[in-house]
Amino acid sequence: MIIRNTLGVIIGLAAAMGIITFGISLNQNWIEYDYSKFPYEHWNRVIRYAAKTPKVRDEFFFALLLSCGVGAIFGGLITAAIVKTAKKAYATLVGFLLFVIAYLDVIFTPHHPTWYEISILPVLFFFSWLGGLLTDLVSKKIRLSRKRDSQQA
Repeated sequence: MIIRNTLGVIIGLAAAMGIITFGISLNQNWIEYDYSKFPYEHWNRVIRYAAKTPKVRDEFFFALLLSCGVGAIFGGLITAAIVKTAKKAYATLVGFLLFVIAYLDVIFTPHHPTWYEISILPVLFFFSWLGGLLTDLVSKKIRLSRKRDSQQA
């Protein structure tokens, strides 16, 4: 059970990070050089360039926040689908780990706008919890449906 839960969290984190990476690489105008489809290699340069002009900054960090939310919900969904019990708790753990990664980014990479720094916590926690809640509700509904079908048979 420990291995399954750990694997669920790791797979959920990987899915969330993949979605976040896809989200920030959608617009090539945000990044000033050829990044070979993996912008984390030169993250300091990406953030510094995105923070130069207000229009690029707002677009980039809004897309980053949006992709963090989408990544957190899918990471929570996947994690909750893999673990057996405490689905919302493990999905929220994925949100917490994403938050730790995001705040390490904020601490070690300057130039993030203040609105992004403030809004990243509720976005990651809420959307990862929501992913766990949706998976929990669907799995309970499926279980009830199976139980009802077996009683009718």
